[in-house]
Amino acid sequence: MTTISKKVDTINQHIDKVLENAPTKLKVSVNVNDADWQKIQELFAKERQWMTAQMQMHIREVNSMFADERKKVRERYKEYNGCYLGHYAQWFFWFFFVLGIVIFGLIIFLLLDSHYHWSK
Repeated sequence: MTTISKKVDTINQHIDKVLENAPTKLKVSVNVNDADWQKIQELFAKERQWMTAQMQMHIREVNSMFADERKKVRERYKEYNGCYLGHYAQWFFWFFFVLGIVIFGLIIFLLLDSHYHWSK
């Protein structure tokens, strides 16, 4: 058991030394002729153009989804003075608000009428 562990330790130390020296020892140079380099550049440009088109299409789809959602929200809820209520709840509120103002005005008129006798 100890012999195997010593061998594993030796292998690990050797791997560590190789990895320490790897950035300086592993240098690769490639010679490419001009025609191949042009093909590589053209393929890269085509790939980049395709990727850009795909991303633009995706962004357009997401933007249209957001626009559709905003339209649905606007249809579902209308904004009055920064307060979002359901459309029918707003009509309900406005009906009783106007009704209350009319009744309040009528009470004021009747009080003044009883004092000044305008209706006689």
